[in-house]
Amino acid sequence: MKKAIRTAAGAIATFAIVYSSTAFPFDGAVWRAAGQVLQSISTREVPSAGTLEVAFSPKQGAEALVLKAIDSARSSIKVMAYSFTSSKVTAALLRAQKRGVTVSLVADEQHNLKNGASPKARAAFSALSLAGAQVRVISAFAIHHDKVLIVDDLHVQLGSYNYSESAATRNSENVLVNWNNPALAAVYADHFAKNWALAQQFNPDY
Repeated sequence: MKKAIRTAAGAIATFAIVYSSTAFPFDGAVWRAAGQVLQSISTREVPSAGTLEVAFSPKQGAEALVLKAIDSARSSIKVMAYSFTSSKVTAALLRAQKRGVTVSLVADEQHNLKNGASPKARAAFSALSLAGAQVRVISAFAIHHDKVLIVDDLHVQLGSYNYSESAATRNSENVLVNWNNPALAAVYADHFAKNWALAQQFNPDY
């Protein structure tokens, strides 16, 4: 299936290049059509399932909903983060780790660990790592801007909400949890796995 998709994508791209560089006048519509086809190939349709729960910031339940999702975990939590400085989110993940939940976190390296980064991020990563959580940092992209929780391979938390105090108290943010949708969780778990493979293990002594 993947080979077929790559073949189709290559054929579309080749057609667009040949079409625009031959006797035919350049037509931006060709490129737009090619882009639409490629985009449709890369998207994934997921059946609606479960229930949706939403909340907002500042101070309109967004942080509480994130913590609720973490505290609901019984077997695993996969976290994808950009900014990771929230002491409450860190504490909730530590509670989960303590009760036997497998906690895996991949977060943006530049924003959290490089020059100018808040020391809270390094402290959070260290605490989680020392508690037995799997922590990786990633620099493969311009920014790793995902903000996602995948809980027990059943529930998915999405939205704009960074795991930070600013997101809870100062920013306009949104949080959405799709409870009990394993198909959606599987799609996000695949995305997580790809980024996880590109990341490197966090070293508390880094």
